Amino acid sequence: MKTTTFLTTISAIALSAAFSAGVSAQELDYTSMSEMFGEAVTAGATGAPQRASDVPATMIIITQDEIARFPEYDIPGILRHYGGVDVTRYAYGDGQVSVRGAATGYTPRLLVLVNGREVYLDSYGYTAWSTLPVQLDEIQQIEVVKGPQSALYGFNAVAGVVNIITRNPNHGDYTRLRVDAGTDEYQGISFTAARQLGDNIAIRASYGASEANEFAPFADHTTAIRLAGDDPDFSRETGAFEGRFRFTDKINLTLETSFSNVQASEGDSIYYAENTGYTLVSYKGDLEADTEWGFLTLSAYRNETEIEYAFGALTASLNTVRLQDLFRIGSHDTVRLSVEFREGETGSFPDPTNGDFGYETTAVSAMWNHKFSNALELTLAGRYDSVDWSRDGEPNPALYSFSQADYDVSIEEPSYNAALVWRPEFGGAVRLSAARGVQAPTMFDIGFTMPVNLPGLTVVASGNPDIEPSIVTNYEIAYDRSLTSTVTFRGAIFLQETEGVKSQLGMAPDVLPPSVPVPTFLFDNRGDTRVSGVELTFAGRPDNGWSWDANYTYKQVEDDMSLFPFYTPLNFEEATPSHIANGHLGWTDGRFTIDGYANYVSAINMPMQPVFGTLTLVPIDAYIALSMRGAYQINDHFTVAVNAQNANFGDGEVTNSTSQTESRVWVSISAGF
Repeated sequence: MKTTTFLTTISAIALSAAFSAGVSAQELDYTSMSEMFGEAVTAGATGAPQRASDVPATMIIITQDEIARFPEYDIPGILRHYGGVDVTRYAYGDGQVSVRGAATGYTPRLLVLVNGREVYLDSYGYTAWSTLPVQLDEIQQIEVVKGPQSALYGFNAVAGVVNIITRNPNHGDYTRLRVDAGTDEYQGISFTAARQLGDNIAIRASYGASEANEFAPFADHTTAIRLAGDDPDFSRETGAFEGRFRFTDKINLTLETSFSNVQASEGDSIYYAENTGYTLVSYKGDLEADTEWGFLTLSAYRNETEIEYAFGALTASLNTVRLQDLFRIGSHDTVRLSVEFREGETGSFPDPTNGDFGYETTAVSAMWNHKFSNALELTLAGRYDSVDWSRDGEPNPALYSFSQADYDVSIEEPSYNAALVWRPEFGGAVRLSAARGVQAPTMFDIGFTMPVNLPGLTVVASGNPDIEPSIVTNYEIAYDRSLTSTVTFRGAIFLQETEGVKSQLGMAPDVLPPSVPVPTFLFDNRGDTRVSGVELTFAGRPDNGWSWDANYTYKQVEDDMSLFPFYTPLNFEEATPSHIANGHLGWTDGRFTIDGYANYVSAINMPMQPVFGTLTLVPIDAYIALSMRGAYQINDHFTVAVNAQNANFGDGEVTNSTSQTESRVWVSISAGF
């Protein structure tokens, strides 16, 4: 026990020194700090460096070394191996991710960040994971934070956060080239490099391109079968460039730009099949200064979006500016103050005649962390969002019931996070937490306008300026500890409630004439849902080259929502698997590395809309997926690996109601210098 106390004290001193030196989340040397403390380190939750076991939230940190050993080609594939994370792959490039709940199409409840920039699409609040301008080889670590985190991480972090951090070019030069080729005409290439140009400039560049055949359609999904006849191969091209500039020992500037061009099949939010094209561009800047008033960070970014949906083209932009101050009061209190401004805008969509619309958001937030002792720590955070919507055109009164003035809507909501971390004398860390998150309405929810011409009848699908934010509350008890010198345990019990679930249209119109010009299907709040569950994770790292881990998640869902399928396509009770279990066994010896993975998902009933207006439930049987990777390091620079993803699925296993998940095998040759 004295040894544990000593290490905890040393850790606190070292992390305090890193904070005092003005180390941001982007500048932190994650590798060195993790090696020093024997566990992963993050600055994502509070802004100050913390060990994973001290974070005031249940967090998974996936390291660079772990990423390299997965037989996966994208981030959703990696995330499916972790407890509490639900992943549904609706198509080859469309893996949707949720935390502690069903991964519906276009899952809108998860905040995804790349180096602090939101990459989830502001149009409907979902993440098109294939568009992320990040190559797996350039990721430093992936942080998965569970539960509502709006007050700590920002806008719409209601189910959780996935925070992706790339390698810092200031921490060493590298060049890495990877070439992949495999079954189903899969081929891919990625290039990542970083260079220090003198003492004050460092740059990072990356590029990736890949293509593959799409999965076969689900046998009863008429639209998916029709779209498959168009031979919609998946294709992806992304790139990023970053420059870091040190003006003085205390002032740094980081500039970054990225692009993505993707063509992919998808399962959308009403369980309809789509072939979608994405063209995305981003620009970002961070100015950091270590001052006598604290560590100041001024961040700004712009996301430009062009999406070709099956039902229309969307053009949107998002501008965000945030000023943050992180400072210490004495030796036991850390404070973070922040103010943020957001401006989102999109053209009239899908009907192009109704005027552009958008919102402006002003938010203020504060976080206070108090260290009572090395054994007890409290974190409190609060955020207040004020959102103002508007539309600059008059919707056609012959079709739509809302006037331009109806879109002048203001929404004001608070959110909070509270966590107490206790390190008892018997070992480990106990985490008690409570949170309130706010899921604000999206562009679709408020401004969507689409006429649908049916035989002898015109109906309208419409956003709803009267829709309310969804409120998510979460209560949790978690416990982490080392059972032996080589075995660790993590466990959590949680209860999460969502009030006012936002939903797209069902099969029946919400409003009929004469109240409206034509039958109208509305986006609206459709009731409440509640999920409770348990997460258990064990991991072992013996000294003989072996490694293993196993996790199990149990969830129980209770819906109190509008009648499915007439007024909502959502049915969380039926679509959420009660049991998910994952296992991994790995071995390395010199130049050889072998890893095997197993994933079990229990049976569900998933909604399906094979043609528009015919929503039903289809049974999806329980399944086990087996994957493996074997790698041989030829020399210090070259490695060859054979990857088999879902090796037992063959030509197709039914895991969702849109496509059949197929086995994919590929060979990777990588070179590093």
